[in-house]
Amino acid sequence: DYTGFPEMMDGRVKTLHPKVHGGILGRRGQDDGIMQQHGIAPIDMVVVNLYPFAQTVAREGCSLEDAVENIDIGGPTMV
Repeated sequence: DYTGFPEMMDGRVKTLHPKVHGGILGRRGQDDGIMQQHGIAPIDMVVVNLYPFAQTVAREGCSLEDAVENIDIGGPTMV
């Protein structure tokens, strides 16, 4: 497990963590010290599959529960 934390809240919380976002946003040569101090490794590439929210809510009979389950926070945040 990369962050040392389990998925929480039925998988709603898994990528929102300083080890992930610090690795993405950290600037080589400028943030190396603070990243090393906190055990954050640089991340050079992000590949995500976003949830199909638009297609889900466009379906006839889509429930509020289905719509909410297809709201993606972590993926777009990493992009």
